[in-house]
Amino acid sequence: MLQQPPASLRHSISRSQRRSRRLLLGLLTICAAFLTGFGPPRLTDRELSPTRRLDSADLRALLEAQNEPDISAAALLVYDVDADGILYARAMDEARPVASLTKLMTALLVLEAGNLDAQVTIADDDLIGGAAMGLIAGDTLTVEELLWGLLVPSGNDAAMALARHTAGSAAEFTAQMNARADELGLTASAFRNPHGLDESGHVSSAQDLLTLTRLAQEFPLFRTITATAATTVGGYKLENTNELLTTYAGTTGVKTGTTDLAGQCLIAEITRDGHPLIIEVLGSRNRYEDVRRLHAYYQANYVWLNGDFRALDLLNRLRDESGTLWYMTAEGDAPQSLVARGAYPGLQAYRRIERPAGSAWFAGMVVGVVEWRLGDQVVGRQRLILR
Repeated sequence: MLQQPPASLRHSISRSQRRSRRLLLGLLTICAAFLTGFGPPRLTDRELSPTRRLDSADLRALLEAQNEPDISAAALLVYDVDADGILYARAMDEARPVASLTKLMTALLVLEAGNLDAQVTIADDDLIGGAAMGLIAGDTLTVEELLWGLLVPSGNDAAMALARHTAGSAAEFTAQMNARADELGLTASAFRNPHGLDESGHVSSAQDLLTLTRLAQEFPLFRTITATAATTVGGYKLENTNELLTTYAGTTGVKTGTTDLAGQCLIAEITRDGHPLIIEVLGSRNRYEDVRRLHAYYQANYVWLNGDFRALDLLNRLRDESGTLWYMTAEGDAPQSLVARGAYPGLQAYRRIERPAGSAWFAGMVVGVVEWRLGDQVVGRQRLILR
């Protein structure tokens, strides 16, 4: 059994350790001052960790989510917008019924056609049943108002009215949907109507729907509408079918769909810490739980590394020939990198300093570059300037 040293020896050890630490700190300070005043510093700075700290509850949730998630959906994908990459997928190219997610193509064609202030008078043939905005034949609304009815309560009546107004008939509009799908290379998509009710041969895929989502999101109006939980438009009270907007923090869109053949479908955009994520589930038995589990899986297995030159302040000083002390700062935004949690080599900054010679120094003068690396890969560069 190990025995503790006498108290007097423990105190002696502690005093010796404190003296050693003070001596080491003093030597480091002298070395830092020497390097900042004479010649270029060595290039490697310390590794930067993720900026977000996790509490114990976060850690427990992450540990539980690290394994492959138990998802009921027949097809799915997880896409990080800023990284522009699909991180996790299942049967994403499989052609299958997609219910009201069809309305993404309907909305895209209407938005591309423009003229959102045009008046549309509702016809009897527009009222086909199913999910509805609640339109009444003879009412007149603008194209923009009908877009709200199309995307918030997923109105089949709004889809029919918009199709008829845009192309002259629902059949002609459907032909335009398929022509646009061909232009976009949506090889798994074939449309039979503008609303998504079950019909033989009416299919799309998670991959194709991601393309449609990203294109539609280029229109600010689409983003505004799909992020709205409830509103009143043209005298109609509208409630969004996407329950995550009010139940899951960070949800900013986009669309639901449900039919007998398609099952439960959902495309959700979730933005936390400034990084949007698009999650799709098709043919689900519990779409909201599936999305939550996929989001937890993403959080458990991926992390954004953020470069911050301000955190590397030890060598951020230079002295000119007259002895005046100048501070360096990095120009522009530092890089960000999405990496697999626990497997990344660390984001490191390498400073290359070129001391100005033979001329007066001034604020804004370029004195080098900071190069950001993830392992051996250069992920960003910033110019170093005096201030």
